Amino acid sequence: NQEVQQEFQKLTAHYLKVAGTDLFTMFSALKRRKKEDFKDKYQRILLTLPSYHDLKDENSYHMMLLGMCAWLCHDYKIISNREAGKGRCDIVLKARKENQISYILEFKYAKDSNTDLKELAKTTVEQIKDRKYDTEISGKIIYIGLAHYQKNVEIEWQEK
Repeated sequence: NQEVQQEFQKLTAHYLKVAGTDLFTMFSALKRRKKEDFKDKYQRILLTLPSYHDLKDENSYHMMLLGMCAWLCHDYKIISNREAGKGRCDIVLKARKENQISYILEFKYAKDSNTDLKELAKTTVEQIKDRKYDTEISGKIIYIGLAHYQKNVEIEWQEK
């Protein structure tokens, strides 16, 4: 199974035209709770992977990161757009082991360059909490709000 997963990871990196080390580093930062390292690597991927024309709405970022999350399938159940609590959250990385942290990721896209991305990221995390997207998850959880404008991103990261 590990050989298949490694080949799948290589294929994903190749298909997305991202260095496997970039994905490894980004997800390693996520697992180690290194918010700034995660943000820096994600920002770098945004600057190098997608075309400006590919980033049209919230779903563009959601689908891009969802594809990259395939790297995590061994450690996490990857859930996308599933109803939870009082709504439907974008991505849940539900830990397969009790001692691991689960993650809830919610995406927002600003249509205007004057939008305060830091504030938008904060309200995104508030949406996660208000709509109780964590209802079916036990243990430690990190809420991550990702606010985008074109190839720019701000991240709000709160631990439950």
